[in-house]
Amino acid sequence: FRTCTVDGDSMNKTLINGEVLIVSDFMYEPQREDIIVFHQTGKKNMPLVKRVIGVGGDTVTIDFDTWDISVEDKNGKNIKLDESYIYLDPTLRHYLEGTHIFKVPEGSLFVLGDNRNNSMDSTDKEHVGFVDCRRVIGKVVLRVTPFDKFGAID
Repeated sequence: FRTCTVDGDSMNKTLINGEVLIVSDFMYEPQREDIIVFHQTGKKNMPLVKRVIGVGGDTVTIDFDTWDISVEDKNGKNIKLDESYIYLDPTLRHYLEGTHIFKVPEGSLFVLGDNRNNSMDSTDKEHVGFVDCRRVIGKVVLRVTPFDKFGAID
């Protein structure tokens, strides 16, 4: 177990800037819809908190105008994500438009922030892109602060 502090607004309304989290990697294999912490690829190598949308072999299709997301696994099965957690900042628009398809390589993850149009995530190939599973620190399991929100993370 280790602690991590949320830095930024990309996980609003689920997680808020400054909240302290407990992260576990004990016998952990990332699954769709888990909230994870991972080291960003590239120069900054900073830890980021995001939600797993696709795992290796998945095809993720996103309509950036409506934010409809579909996930097809490597066997051709369509996976329905709950998506009740997303937040769209009404003052912002995502830099991508239209429909885009992302084929997740084996050993990688496709991640998004819950604040969909205000997140540096797998849609940003230059700064994040696909996340190598070896860079995952662990799954967020508990919010420690603020104390009035103490508890497990769904």
